[in-house]
Amino acid sequence: MISIHIADDHTMMVELLIPVINHSGIAHVTGFSFRLSECRKSLAAAGQPDVLLLDINMTDGNGIVFCAEMHKLYPQMKIIALTGHDEYSNILLMFKNGASGYIVKNEAVSEITEAVDAVMRGETYISRRMEQVIRKTTRAAVILTPREKQVLQFVSRGMSNPEIARQLNVELSTVSSFRKKLNLKLKASNPVELVNNAHKEGLIE
Repeated sequence: MISIHIADDHTMMVELLIPVINHSGIAHVTGFSFRLSECRKSLAAAGQPDVLLLDINMTDGNGIVFCAEMHKLYPQMKIIALTGHDEYSNILLMFKNGASGYIVKNEAVSEITEAVDAVMRGETYISRRMEQVIRKTTRAAVILTPREKQVLQFVSRGMSNPEIARQLNVELSTVSSFRKKLNLKLKASNPVELVNNAHKEGLIE
């Protein structure tokens, strides 16, 4: 069972999420914090969970800065941004600072468990609303996680999905998910177009 800690200063949001997660069948909430300082102490004392659901704007600090801090301290812990903000700049900063997922609060609550399941498989999760924001943003292709960059490099070498899966020691479905995300971010519909667009963006030589 996947363990989750929620860091959010909205009491109602936390009270809503706990039963949804606990009844999902794949995860359970092992702790929650209403302040970043509380979250910091809790993770240090009780050990890090598998996933941290993190609000960007907290009363006692910046969740983006906190994300970078936690990612450095606990690199194995997956961090999913849970926020009311859908600005492109925020998603860019969160992924650059170690987040594995980004969800906007006013979307379906079911996206939480979808995101948790995805990041625990090594995937990057971007909520449906944020995917629409990315499509409208010219520089969307710059949002590549380290693993996505790896997959892109393998694609540029002409490797197939099964070959990439063996190289990364992951499931074939995981590689397929990465390929779909890369196609979306680089506005490509096939491997040749993907590599060409990546070259134009300076992502591969």
